[in-house]
Parts: sequence; C-alpha cells; structure tokens
Amino acid sequence: MSLTLIATVLTGAAVLALLVIGKSLLIPFAIAVMGWYIIDAIAAHIREIRIFGIQPFRHFSVLLALLLVVLLLSGVVQMIGDTVEQVSLAAPSYQDNISKILAQFSALTGIQVGPSLQHWASSLNLGKIIGSIAGAIMAIAGKAGLVAIYVAFLLLEERYFSIKLKIMFPDKQRRGRVEKMLQDIQIQIRQYLYVKTLVSALTGVVSYAILVWVGVDYAPFWALLIFLLNYIPTIGSMIAVLLPTALSLVQFDTFTPFVTLLISLGTVQMLIGNVLEPRVMGSSLNLSPLVVILALSLWGQIWGITGMFLSVPITVISMIVLGSFRPTRPIAVAMSENGRLRPVS
Repeated sequence: MSLTLIATVLTGAAVLALLVIGKSLLIPFAIAVMGWYIIDAIAAHIREIRIFGIQPFRHFSVLLALLLVVLLLSGVVQMIGDTVEQVSLAAPSYQDNISKILAQFSALTGIQVGPSLQHWASSLNLGKIIGSIAGAIMAIAGKAGLVAIYVAFLLLEERYFSIKLKIMFPDKQRRGRVEKMLQDIQIQIRQYLYVKTLVSALTGVVSYAILVWVGVDYAPFWALLIFLLNYIPTIGSMIAVLLPTALSLVQFDTFTPFVTLLISLGTVQMLIGNVLEPRVMGSSLNLSPLVVILALSLWGQIWGITGMFLSVPITVISMIVLGSFRPTRPIAVAMSENGRLRPVS
C-alpha cells in the first residue's frame, strides 16, 4: 500500500471523526454555506434585471436577495406554526376517525382487530404527537440565529476570497487550478439547486392541486412539505407521498381518499422524479446513482435529516475536490456516473 493511499485513508478517517464529533457546530455552518450559494445565485439573477437598458439593482442585488430569502423563510415558519396549532385543535376528531377506520377494516376484510391495536388507537394522543413536532420545529428555528451569523460573515468575506487565494497560492498555475476547482463547485451546486428547486416547485404545485381536489386539510402545508422533501434523494419522495395519505386516513371515515391520494401523488412523483428531472438535470452532476444512495445513508447517519438534505451537494463537492488531484482522482472516477472527469491541469 502506497504512502499516498495510506495518507488519504487516514485523512478520510480523521475528517469523518471530526464530522461526527463537531456536528453541532458544523451542521449550522453547512446550512449557511448552502444558504450563501442560494443568496449568491438569486443576487446574480437580480443583477441581470434590466429596465430601459440599465441595471438598477446591480449594487443592491445581495441585499435584495437576502431580504427575499428572509421573507420566504418567515412565511414558511408562520405557515408551519399555524398548521401545527390547527392540527392540535382538530386532533380529537382525527382520533375518533381512527376507531371508525379500524371498524371498517374489520367489516371489509373479516379480520378482527386485536385488543392491543384497539387499545393503541384509543390511547393514541395526536395532540402530544403534534406537540413533539412543534418542539422539533422550535429546535430547528433556534439554530436560525447561528446560521444567519454564518451567512452574514460569508457574504462579508466573499469580497476578499480572490485576495486570499493570491496570498495562499503565489504560484500562478497552482492558483489557477484551485480557482478552476472552486468555479466548478459553484457551477455544479448552482445548477443542482436551480434545477432541483424548479422540479420540486412543480411537484409541490401539482400535488397541491390534487390535495385540494381530494379535500385534504392543510393542503398548502402538505404542498410545502412535499416541496422540501423532494430535496432528499429517493426516500424524500416516498415520505412526501405517505404523509398526506396517512392524514387522509384519519381525516375521512372512508378509504377512497387514501387510495386516490396514494395513486395520484405516487404517479406525480414517479413522472416528475424519474422522467422529467433526469432529462432537465441531464448529466451535469455526473454522480453514480449508487453513490447517491450510499451518500444519503452515510450523511443521514452522521447528521440526521439535515445530512439527508445536504448529501448530494456535499458529495458533488467531494467528487470535484478529489478529481482535481491526481492521487485522489481514482476515487472521484469511482464516484462518477460515467467515469469522465475534467482533466487535471
């Protein structure tokens, strides 16, 4: 085993240990980096807006992008809080419907519901469950301040990046290679976030129309949740289908809405996720599907739900960095979908 390979393995192990030990500090920073990418991308679009041949927002693009993101996040938090409160009030009626559904199931199948299941249905405290969800939301919101501080400092530091690179890499060739690597990362992450956001928004809008048509309670909230869950590869779309269909079981006293939602939402996810998204995304990411699944499992174990959301961007960045250096390039080739990577200069 070569010294380079040993050094790579030991470095990887050290990084993995650091990610686990320091996750309470690193998770907000990773979210802040993604937020910085989003703000930077929105600002770039705002700068391109022309009115009568001039660009009036050119010097205020970052501020306007930041304001837009803050307004959107405020609306999301408000919607989640209102929905949790409304579900808490409706919890008793939902709980009654669970018993009715179990009775209908026994009548349709002839299978007698066991005492343990009946006891579980009668003792199920949906209000307490909703309270737990609210507590989790408040815990996430509690980290928003730290994330905002990180984002602010990243925006302030952005203007000095090029100066620091010149000092860190006085050799022009080496500096050019690092700048190319950083540029590739920025392009790939922007492309991923842009396409994923458009596809997820389309999925959320179509799902919202279906939820309203069926008459499911809190359709805007579920559409928002479907939009967000689509950022989690593979299992996100499955959870996005199961959550509103599960609510339909306790909202209605019949199985028809449940079956309708399961088929219609499942079809939407399949068509958009498996047909439209691959065509729009193309081979821009060049990530192996197996690596995507493995990364989802790995980052889910390390950083929980946040790691699942960030698994694809982190894996893309890792592949670009590994592919930029000859000793680690074989690892990047294994991570890629077709094995074709940008030549190392």
